Amino acid sequence: MPSKSFRLSIVTPERILFEGQASYISVPGAGGYMGILADHASLITPLKAGIFQFRTAGAVQPMVFKTRHGGLFEVDRNQVSVLLEAADSAVLDPS
Repeated sequence: MPSKSFRLSIVTPERILFEGQASYISVPGAGGYMGILADHASLITPLKAGIFQFRTAGAVQPMVFKTRHGGLFEVDRNQVSVLLEAADSAVLDPS
């Protein structure tokens, strides 16, 4: 049976913004927004500035934050990493 969640890390060079289990993430990729669920195929892609949304495992409302900076996005065996150049806010708020 497929996993329902994956390990998510959202980091900048200065700090860890989030680390924990998530069930969904939407990121502004170089070719447009993309959504990721558990058991997604491996990928690495650059990120553009924009709105990021993710839902922690079991949560109803997604967490939302916006950045004016790009970065890198990696998915590998239910480990998802968002590596940002910088973040506009240290606080991730539910929408």
